[in-house]
Amino acid sequence: MSADVIAELKEKLRGISLLEHSIALLEWDQETYMPAGGSESRAAALGEIVGIKHKRAQDPALGECLSKAEDVASGSGDLDLQALVREVRYDYEQAIRIPVPLASQIAESCSQSMAAWKSAKDNDDFAQFAPLLEQQVRLQSQFADCLQDEELCPYDILMNQYERGMTSARFGEICKVVVPGLQSLVERAASQPATTPAFMKGPWDREKQLAFSKEVAAELGYDFNRGSLDLTSHPFCTSPAAPHDVRITTRVSEDNFTSNLYGVIHESGHAMYEQGLDPEWEHTPLCDSISLGIHESQSLFWENEIGRSEAFWSHFLPKLRDYFPGPLEGVGAQEMANAVNPVRPSLIRVEADEVTYGLHIALRFELEQGLFDGSIQTSDLPGLWREKMQEYLGIQPDTDREGVLQDIHWSFGLFGYFPTYLLGSLYSAQFYQAINQEIDIEAEVSAGRFEGILQWLRTRIHAPGRRRLPLELLEDATGQTLDPSVLITSLDRKVGLVQGN
Repeated sequence: MSADVIAELKEKLRGISLLEHSIALLEWDQETYMPAGGSESRAAALGEIVGIKHKRAQDPALGECLSKAEDVASGSGDLDLQALVREVRYDYEQAIRIPVPLASQIAESCSQSMAAWKSAKDNDDFAQFAPLLEQQVRLQSQFADCLQDEELCPYDILMNQYERGMTSARFGEICKVVVPGLQSLVERAASQPATTPAFMKGPWDREKQLAFSKEVAAELGYDFNRGSLDLTSHPFCTSPAAPHDVRITTRVSEDNFTSNLYGVIHESGHAMYEQGLDPEWEHTPLCDSISLGIHESQSLFWENEIGRSEAFWSHFLPKLRDYFPGPLEGVGAQEMANAVNPVRPSLIRVEADEVTYGLHIALRFELEQGLFDGSIQTSDLPGLWREKMQEYLGIQPDTDREGVLQDIHWSFGLFGYFPTYLLGSLYSAQFYQAINQEIDIEAEVSAGRFEGILQWLRTRIHAPGRRRLPLELLEDATGQTLDPSVLITSLDRKVGLVQGN
């Protein structure tokens, strides 16, 4: 009887998971191949399917089955089963508090808003996007109200959709440590302003860039038998059926090969996480990532800790030279590492260097808090964006395209999401430190051996899925609690190497 109960629960979860598969494919197509004229129909389709999925997620029959499964798990001694019913209970309690019409409206609005954002960005016209943005803030406020918690403010509730256990107060304390540390490093780097070496200036053939970045991704461990690489305006990773079907996208610039290369490495880090989830628990929360902060740590680990190192270029520079022999003749691994690690405040987050990136996140965190505590109106955002860019990074955009309209996230209603990017940097630095105590990372990377590093991540980060909360997973993997100083120390060392001191 107990086995029947668990089998019934898994079958109900499978039905929800398969609908999520369909939603992910529709969203992936929307950002890759769908013609612009299809946006209205796609929005309606997504709203409909999300509504169907949400009905299943809050079905009383699922709740009854879950209660029986909890009884079975409590006396079983099976830690995996206990983790499963705990996570299903968490999802179910969230789902039953969100009305189906609201879930459908949010999905449809996100699709409509994304199309409006793209047009507004192309036209540098914030006013075109503003009504849709106001609608997103209103819908996400309604979502947070449905999940009211005496201990959490509305913005904290949204943060916890992406990073369980995190609050704005705690993240604010992290920023109080990280922001001054990063700004100090920016000031230090400014004494020797970064310049772009002649060999980096291109042009770089698009097809050769794509071929090289795909070769790099495969060597690092991205399995193209279970993954793909496509083009889009904003790189992303999605997993319609992790760990079996994972997809990444990139964009290519003939003037800057690093935009494509590090975009592919970054998204491959996300994809390798998804490919490393435990297939035994497919269609259940145990075959799902625990948080976007942990997810981001995997992309940043491969992009920054590995991909921007001298060791990486010791191995991959000869391969890149095969594609581009002319401009790279005589260039050494240390020169290349220096060239891809500039510290230079820039307007665009996705093109920011590793040191200034966290300042972009702190800016967005501050603005998002204001939107949800009522101290900022959407009409305030363009001007506040310029003020905060000056405060955090010492520069200001001339256009909204390079300012408040640059990111796609708000068009999707992803408020509370941006803090996970900085948390990912913090986690990544601590994972690197822990791995390096067991594996000589520089020696392995220089030799083109990535299996041991990936296996460490597979075992300690990927395979656990949602068995542990983010900060618990960090401590289990590294033996340390969250420590922002590890990131600052790591970046201080990198700045010193680039500047030769």
